[in-house]
Order: sequence, then structure tokens, then C-alpha cells
Amino acid sequence: MKKVGVVGTHGRIDGCSFLDTEELLRKVGANTGNLLFQYAVCNLLDEDYVVVGEDLPWDVKTVQDQCRVLVIPSANFVRENFDFSGFVDFLDKTELPVVFLGLGAQAKNYEQSEFNFHESIDRLLDLIKRKSKKVALRGAFTDKVLRERGVDSGVITGCPTNFINKDSDFINKLKTKWSQDAFSFVATGDEPWPKDLTKRDAERKMIEWVANGNGLYLQQSVEPFIKYARQRNLYQKSVVPEHHENSLRQALAPFMSDVEFRGFVATKMRLYYNVDQWMEDSARVDFSIGLRLHGNMAAWQSGTPAIWVYHDSRTRELAETMALPHLSHTDFLKVDSLSELRDTVTFNFNDYKIVRESLRKNLSEVLDAHGVSHKL
Repeated sequence: MKKVGVVGTHGRIDGCSFLDTEELLRKVGANTGNLLFQYAVCNLLDEDYVVVGEDLPWDVKTVQDQCRVLVIPSANFVRENFDFSGFVDFLDKTELPVVFLGLGAQAKNYEQSEFNFHESIDRLLDLIKRKSKKVALRGAFTDKVLRERGVDSGVITGCPTNFINKDSDFINKLKTKWSQDAFSFVATGDEPWPKDLTKRDAERKMIEWVANGNGLYLQQSVEPFIKYARQRNLYQKSVVPEHHENSLRQALAPFMSDVEFRGFVATKMRLYYNVDQWMEDSARVDFSIGLRLHGNMAAWQSGTPAIWVYHDSRTRELAETMALPHLSHTDFLKVDSLSELRDTVTFNFNDYKIVRESLRKNLSEVLDAHGVSHKL
């Protein structure tokens, strides 16, 4: 009997310690946050599945022979300067129906109306019109962008990671932990060299809080930073240029000396390639803040409260869609401590519960439309 094919990973990279950084980042799609929504999708299915790229090779005939439908844990695929040709070609050749879960559009802000998409994005949207009965979208902004391009099968679901935790008392546990003092925390970082210097300042503030408190700093996707952090792993083939340390320090922590920055990276920076371990460590701290959706979501789903700091449409759309606590990076710059940040953000757990249930029904609708059994 043919199975459901899930594209990506099981939510972990086995043997990660023995891989070169470039190979490791290739396996996670250049961002370890991808592991989290791939893990979420694998864990919500209630029938046998195989993972294309791990259990099955990227071979059209093999996939077509063994799968009846392809489920695609999705990210901000609909964005400028992104060539998706190889993946779109593969999906088209399989001749299988496709189910996109958590598909998002990306823009600098909600007001952006003109996009210079690569032609492969237009082909992706055409493929969705032909091969998807319904598509699960991150939010209203994505729905608007897709409808303007002829895709009217969108259902707003947020991100599948919102449903990792299946404990019926999950939200009450979050509420209890939110009300407690935050002794320890994790901060999820982004890029060291953004064009927007206010975003860089937000990154610096988080690192300073971590350095001066009981915090950990999580990095998901910046290759030069990850190479620098892994340079003492003898399986990393790339030689890290000497100037990288100074460049990173100047961008992110100019208040530290070279030695202090080296110590910060060695003792306070975390890289995760296994979602179960990521969430276990997140459950041990009291709070999470940061610029990355999935870094915070690993904490949130483990029962640790979080506040999302957004700087573009990606994180803002998801946080608003899922009724998660959030604020802009410019507002974040106005606060001076974690306790002040928590007091600044207004959040209603009952609203979150109601919205989550509505989104759960929407996601169920998408999977049901394609005959995919699930645990939602």
C-alpha cells in the first residue's frame, strides 16, 4: 500500500557531530527552524509515512511508486530573490497531489504590494492551483498575496508547530509559568549584519541580556556564525578566517573583548539539530524571547512562555495569526529588562486557546481534503 510522503526530515539530523557545517546546513535547509515544523508535521500524521530525503531518495520514480500524496512542511517560500526551480521541477514530475502546510509569503512589511519573484515562484503557485485541493497558509497577508496571483484555495492555519504539544492542560501550564519569576531564559538570534541597524541593535540588546544574566543564546541559520561556533569540531572542514571573530563581535557584542566573546560563544550559544533535545532544554528555562519564530516555538510547545520580536512580515504574520505574545523590534528596544518586557506585552491565554482551536479545525480541513489521516 502506498504511503504519505513527507518532504524534509524526521525533525533531527543523526550523526550531526560528525558532519561538516556546510553539509549539516544543507541537510536542514540552511535553517534549523525547518526541523521544528518538519517534526510537527511528522507527529500529527496518523498513518504510515515515509520522509523523502531520508527514507526515500530524491528520485521521481521511487517517490511516485511508494507514495500516494506528498505533504510539504512549508516556510516562507513565496518571497523575492528565491529560486525554487529544482524543487518545483521535482514536484511536477512526480504527478502526485501535494499538500502544503504552513506556506508563507515574505515582505518587508504588510504594505508591500509589488514583488519581483523568480519565475519558479510563479510556477510553484501554478502547481498549487493544479495539484492542491486546499493549501494551509500562515496568515491573512499570505492569503492576500496568493489570491492576487490566482490561488484561492488557501485556508489560514498558522504554523503546524502550534500543535506539537497535545497535552489538554498545556495552556494552563504555560499560564502558570508565565506568572512566575523568570530566573533563566533563552534568546533566539538572527543575522549579525542586517541592513536595518535597529534590528542589529535589538540583536545586541538580547546578547547583552544573555551575557549579563542566566541566559542562553540560540542561533539557527547564520553560516559564518555557526562555522565560528563549531570551529573546534574536528569534523568541520572549513577553516574559519581570523577576521570572523572580530567581525561577529563588532556586529553583535562590541561591549565584549575578543576573549569575552569567545567565552560567550563557547558557553552560552546553542545549536540544535534534534527537536526533542531542543525542546527538552527549552523546558528547563523560565522564558524565551527572540527574533525567530521557531526558536521561540520550541520553548512555547515545551511549556515555556515566550515573546516574539518581529522585524518583518514573516514573524509578525504568524504571531498575529496564532495570537502569540509579540511586539516590534523597535518597541523591544524601548525596554530595559526581561521583567519590563513581560509587563509591556499584553497577552490573553483564553484568546490564544480560542484561536488555536479555530486554527486546528482549519488545518484538519486541509488534511481531510487530501485524505490524510491525522491526530488533530
